[in-house]
Amino acid sequence: MSEELDKIRRAEASFWDAKAEHRARNGIIPETADIRRATRITPRFSGEETVDREMTAILDGRLRSRFIDCAAQTPNGRVLDVCCGPGWLALELGRRGQRVDAWDISSEAITIGNRMLEENPYRNGFGQVTYHLGDVTKADLGFEIFDAVTGWSGFHHLPNLPAFMDRIFRALKPGGIVATLDDLPRTSVDRWLERFFRMLLPSYDRTYRQKVRDSFQRITGVTREPSESFSPMEVVAGKHTDAVRDMEIIWRERFELVWSFRFNSFATNPCMSLRGPDWFRYPIAGAIVGLDRAMCNARICHGRLRIMVSRKR
Repeated sequence: MSEELDKIRRAEASFWDAKAEHRARNGIIPETADIRRATRITPRFSGEETVDREMTAILDGRLRSRFIDCAAQTPNGRVLDVCCGPGWLALELGRRGQRVDAWDISSEAITIGNRMLEENPYRNGFGQVTYHLGDVTKADLGFEIFDAVTGWSGFHHLPNLPAFMDRIFRALKPGGIVATLDDLPRTSVDRWLERFFRMLLPSYDRTYRQKVRDSFQRITGVTREPSESFSPMEVVAGKHTDAVRDMEIIWRERFELVWSFRFNSFATNPCMSLRGPDWFRYPIAGAIVGLDRAMCNARICHGRLRIMVSRKR
């Protein structure tokens, strides 16, 4: 089993190496590396990712800032960032004066993170960020060292999460924070609303003629809606099954839950693919996000993303 898991870890590293290299091609600064300086990308063809800091801010509301506030609650605190990728969160925590140890299995992601750290123009009050290449589940995390542990779409990559979180509990100081954002499986209502808004609104990736054709083919069974793709470790960890369940239990029972919020059931893809001038796109996106929040709060929708912040008792 250990040899098989090591093989999967290598596949995971290769998977994210390719992602990181593609997103940072031709000098592009991806949002995953620096949320403040990300290069804007307007898609020219289907399948190309949109990078739009203003749209990301609309989708996140103040949730991203609140997440960072929770993790940086201790002045000059020490933070462990799990599965950091190219390091946008570690960089932001450093900008809040935190001393961050950020771990990732992808060498390409760590290379980009270090480059962003060197180029960082926001140095006033900056703490410290140290990137570590390797598997955080094998790292010596020590005892009562960290003031906070974070994972932005990170914890669902870790196999045997309950065992790892036992080590996190020991590594946290009393009153320390553990914060996560992770994906959730969506309901049929979530999916239907996403399809509805993507059909209704002009988008970069398809004309209205193509949308009608695709909808007809799906209704008649000629084609099926593409299934979500997972990285090798997401499959092993059970991203939408075991990991979702384990995090819910651990954050509520092992720790003291401080804040939990579900959002963006259907808003992300319609907003990110929305075509038109900014004066049109941003107000429309704001309205869709507002509706999404209201339907999540009313429990009509399930939420595609979930933030949970807990404190060590």
